[in-house]
Amino acid sequence: MVYAEIGAIALLVIILFYLLWTNRGLRKEKAVLEEILEVKDATIHNLQASRVAVKDVIENLSAHDEVMAMVEEGRGREEISDELGIPVSKIELIIKFDKIKKDHAV
Repeated sequence: MVYAEIGAIALLVIILFYLLWTNRGLRKEKAVLEEILEVKDATIHNLQASRVAVKDVIENLSAHDEVMAMVEEGRGREEISDELGIPVSKIELIIKFDKIKKDHAV
């Protein structure tokens, strides 16, 4: 009877150590998966930010010629903004891009 109890206790201790060992491995896998999720979230965030930036650049390029023609005519930024329906900040950005483009062309 005593041997059976000692055997049962030994078996339970062995099972306990096995479960602890398995749990340790699962913790490592969980940490790796959490790191992968963080990288994925950061990548998605960066892609969304770059989409917005590309969209702004495309919008600026489509209005670039009109804005620069009006600026060369001597119209003010507010007047161009009212006529084209573009915020003044975007008009200023287009003018800055044009200046940078001309500086690099030289």
